[in-house]
Parts: sequence; structure tokens; C-alpha cells
Amino acid sequence: MRATIRITAVALLFGLLAVSGQGQQVEKEPARVFDTPVGKFTDLGLNAQGYREVRRELDGATMVVVPGGWFTKQTYIGDPTAEARTYRLSVPAFLIDKYEVTNAQVAKYFAQAKDLRFEGDRVFTGKKLLARDQNWGLKIADGKLAERPGLEKYPSVGTTGDLALAFAKWVGGDLPYGYEWEKAAAGPSGLLFPWGDAPSDSTRANSFLHGPKHPMPVGSYPDGVSPYGLYDMAGNVYDRCYWYETDRQIDPNSVPRMIRGGSWVSPHWANLRTIDRCAQPMDAAEGSVGFRCVIRDAKVLEAIGEQSEAVLRIHDDVDQAFKEARTRNVPILLFLAYETCGQCDRTRAQVFTDPEFIKFINDNVVLLVGHNAGDGSADPVDPPEGASILYPGCRSEKLHDTFDYFCRTVNVRVVPKQISNFTVSPGMFALNPHLELQEEPDQLVLIGEDAFRKSGDDVTGLVDTMKNAQKQLGTGQTLEDFKAGKEQPKTAWRPPAEDD
Repeated sequence: MRATIRITAVALLFGLLAVSGQGQQVEKEPARVFDTPVGKFTDLGLNAQGYREVRRELDGATMVVVPGGWFTKQTYIGDPTAEARTYRLSVPAFLIDKYEVTNAQVAKYFAQAKDLRFEGDRVFTGKKLLARDQNWGLKIADGKLAERPGLEKYPSVGTTGDLALAFAKWVGGDLPYGYEWEKAAAGPSGLLFPWGDAPSDSTRANSFLHGPKHPMPVGSYPDGVSPYGLYDMAGNVYDRCYWYETDRQIDPNSVPRMIRGGSWVSPHWANLRTIDRCAQPMDAAEGSVGFRCVIRDAKVLEAIGEQSEAVLRIHDDVDQAFKEARTRNVPILLFLAYETCGQCDRTRAQVFTDPEFIKFINDNVVLLVGHNAGDGSADPVDPPEGASILYPGCRSEKLHDTFDYFCRTVNVRVVPKQISNFTVSPGMFALNPHLELQEEPDQLVLIGEDAFRKSGDDVTGLVDTMKNAQKQLGTGQTLEDFKAGKEQPKTAWRPPAEDD
């Protein structure tokens, strides 16, 4: 009896405290709201994996911050039993949708979209197909579009690549680059599957052999979550991406035709790998492909308090370097190095890590590196093949190929002797990327090696020299504008007249 009275009294006391407001309850601080150039975001704190999440208020989507930095990237290989090659790739910070975009989100987009045209069970803007009626997607009929009851949280299928781009633009973002998607799926260590290196079972992914043979609501497979806390990066529906393995392949005129992650139609575990990919035309609208958005705008990341550590962007492929530099109308800084050269060492250690140099080169120049083991060939630091240690993000064999292109297997019609016979290492030249305009090999060189001080610490001199090279080309394009697909500048460079 006494125990009952004691319990009743304690309960009454807590009840009175709660009513009177005199208990030790602490008011929860309101969530921070960030005003950004693309709208408001609300801070949701850290997810179970320890990464920050924010809510995109325009459509209610949860986005995860994938921090900038290196990850172990695997090279795609079709044979699932073979071991893929790996290398380190630095990726700037970006936001990515935690879940695939849903039918409810796409319906919200259509509610505000203009200039829509309906034809039977399809909806267009101009001549571009955006979506069609699909059993697991939106209902489209008689000039109307509606959600199917119960399918609001299902991934949006029956939509095209053009719809995905339009939606992403509406929320202030884009679709992922292939390497961004892979980092988000595989995590910093480059897992073969989002959950690890073991193939899927029925608890991890919605695939054809381990699922209901149709899409499921987003987030239905928590055991398959990626290291950053993203759902359905394997299975359920494919995600659309741009076909880029590194940031050196970016073409502002390309469209997201690559699809990643496998889907409910995938019977083989190999198609669920983080390195696997397939393709689909932009105007295809069927039941196995969806999408998720990214936001990589530096101003948005800055507004929510997320910034990337700057990493020097190095090209190891001659063709890709010239293609990008020609498009952007910027000079190429050619750096030809030997592994046992002290001046090369000093430059890599002091200049290539300098924040001022990194920012200027990344924004305004294409840096192309060629490397040779030289006297260290019997015991090189860099392996003959594979990820470079001296130039993170590059492959050793590609660096050797670049050195050979300029210094060994010389194309005398393109490579002038002043490059192939450079006198003091590292060989450093400011190159003209406009090969189509050049009439003589020496016109490849905007500024020769004599203008480069090779002390190994001359950041200011290097920057000023490359600025002088840019003056010869005219206005160049920043990397940010290039990636955004803005109008490409025209070069002012022309071959000198014969009497000059």
C-alpha cells in the first residue's frame, strides 16, 4: 500500500512541475536556416554516419554534404571477377540528395512549370519529352498530370533526362558528374558496393532476384546505405549522371546519358557495383531510371558553412589538356620533371602546395605534367603503372606518356626542339592550345623556359608569367564558368605576319 502511495505522489509531483513550467526541461534551439543564392536550407544536423544534412525548402528534399577531399576511385572494368585499378581523386565538396527524387517532388515541379504540352499520355516542353504515364510514376491523361495515391514516395520513373535536368535547375542544382556519384556511393575508401565489398542480398538493395520486381519507396533498404548516408545508391532505380570519370573530362555541351547503381531490373550483382555504369538516351522514359540532384555551387556551400580544401588540379593526358585549354582559351603550363631532380622536388613541395598558386592555376590555367624516373628508374618512387604518389589524382603511366610525347616520341610537326631539348629541369613552358591556328612548331610556345625561374619557390614569378601568356590569347574562361557551360571565349592569338 505504501509503495502505491509513494509512486502516486512522485507521479503527481512530476505532473505539477510540468504544468507549472518549473521542471528542468530545456527548450530545443530552433534549427538554423540558411539563405543561399538558390533558396533556403534548414540545418538537420549530423546523420548516423556523421555527415551533415540539410533540408532543401523548395521541395522538402534532404541533402547530404559530401565533404571535399580525396577518395579512392576505381577504374571501371566489365569483368566482375577481375580486380579494378584504383587511384586517388580529389573532389570538391558538394550536396547530393539523400534519396532519389520522388513522384511527389516531380509533381510539385510540374505544378509551377510553364509551356507544357500534352499529347495523350505524354507531356512535353517544346519538342522535348519530359514524362509519360507510367504504372509506378505519375498519371498523365487527358491533358492532366496527377500523383497516383500511395506512390508519392516512390522514385520518379517514366521521366526523361530532360525532365531531370529541368528539375535540377529548378532547385538550383545539376545532376552528378560520374566521379561525384561514385564518391557518394563508395565513400572515401572506394567500396565496391555502398555497404562494403560483399554482393547484395534481399536486405541491402532492390534488385530483380532479391526484390518485388518493381520500384519501392525511397529509403526502403537501410542496410544498403552508403558511407555518407545515402539510400538506394545500389538497386531500386538507376541514377542519371554525366559521363565523367575525372574533372578533366568535363564538356559543357554534354548531357547526362550515363546511368549508375543498377535497379530493380538488375539480376546480376555486378550491375549494383559502385563502378558499374550503363547508358540511356535523354528522351527515354521508362520504369527503371530515376535521378537525384547535386548542388556544387561554391556560394551555396559557403552559405551553409561548408568549404573545400583547395587541391592542385593536374592533367596527365595531353589530348584532354589541350581540348580543355582550347575551349577555355587559357594557356597550358607544361611541367616536365625527373624523379631525382632536386629542383623538381623543390617545386612540387613548395610551389605545388602553395595556396596562391593552387587557386590561380585551378581557376585560370591548365597544368599538364610529364614525369620521367630518370636516374631513379631502378628504384622509382612512383610505380610504373597505377596511382601516382608524387602527383595525386594522376596515373603513373599517363605521366610517363606525356613526358615521352614531348621529349622522346617527338612529332616534329607539332613539338618544337626547344621543348624536346629543354636544358634545365623541370622543363617549364607556357603553351598555346590552339594547334589549329599554328603554322610552325615554335608557335606552340607562348613563353619559353628562360622566362621561368626554377628556384623551386617562385610562386609570384610563375603566376605573373602565366598571366603574360594569357594576354597573348586574349580573354580566358575560369574553370567555374567552363563547368557551368557558359559561352566559350574566342582567342585573339593569330600567327605573326611574315614581315613581323
